[in-house]
Amino acid sequence: MNLKPWIQSARLRTLPLALSGVLLSWGMNFMSEHSNPQWDLFILALFTAISLQILSNFANDYGDFKKGTDARAERSDRMLTAGLISEGAMKNALIFFSLLSFCFGMLMLWISFNRHFHLSFSELFRSNAFLIFLSVGILSIASAIFYTVGKRAYGYSGLGDIFVFIFFGLVPVLGMVFLFGMHQIHVEHILGAMGMGLLSTAVLNVNNYRDLKSDKESNKKTIAVILGEKWTLVYHRLLLVFGFLGISFSAMLFINRLFNYGILIYSPEMLWVLGIFAPSAILLSRHFSELKELKPGNREKINPQLKQLSLTILLSVLIYLFLSFWVFQTL
Repeated sequence: MNLKPWIQSARLRTLPLALSGVLLSWGMNFMSEHSNPQWDLFILALFTAISLQILSNFANDYGDFKKGTDARAERSDRMLTAGLISEGAMKNALIFFSLLSFCFGMLMLWISFNRHFHLSFSELFRSNAFLIFLSVGILSIASAIFYTVGKRAYGYSGLGDIFVFIFFGLVPVLGMVFLFGMHQIHVEHILGAMGMGLLSTAVLNVNNYRDLKSDKESNKKTIAVILGEKWTLVYHRLLLVFGFLGISFSAMLFINRLFNYGILIYSPEMLWVLGIFAPSAILLSRHFSELKELKPGNREKINPQLKQLSLTILLSVLIYLFLSFWVFQTL
């Protein structure tokens, strides 16, 4: 079996973004006053995120192939369109990764609810909180598949950005905050989750900006198609600015509250926190400057921007994680 087409279809370069939400919530775990690493939950969350991301990438390959979108765009990098993976094999892969994601998620929920609520496995299904998380997990799997698959694929109706904001920002960050045992949500958690969601949406926006012309021809109504080239760039700048502010201000508020530095805007101690995030701000600004000089359809030059933005988001999260480790050692 030739694994190269499967590796290419899995688009491993998208994994840093998928892992960023889990890493951010883990950092928030260390920012809490009664934190502990909880390595088992962290690793299971990473496996769940990886499985969901690969599932989403396979589903995108399959859905765009069935609709003829990749053929009209003459994309040789999509394995079904290139004839390197059969339709039947891809269907089996979708089933496998759906089950894998579900199993990882169920194990993660069981460990968390057993540890923090002392519920046995048989008691889980009588817990309203567990049933809510189970429903969200199933919706996460469904959203990964139906972005491009099906007659009513939401990615073809301009809803992709909303779903990415929810399932790459709010769900992984706030969901894992709860599963790590932090059952009280603060504004810091919400700001971080929203920042993660906005930056994740920015990655999708670069992808949609690149494919604006071919998507329009395929009647794929992404936000970029709806807004047009000029306003898509304005929208992109807003996503970058408010996404960055969400993550950096989340860290600032956490540290300000934990160390009682006083009112945030009058606290000189907070300037160094913002300064630590300066490399991310510089890279995000550079990314936008380079992107606005490129025209839709220029795959050769826009594809590196996708990688650059994903890695910059990961850098922001790693800075957040560094600060959280410092807090963990200090408290």
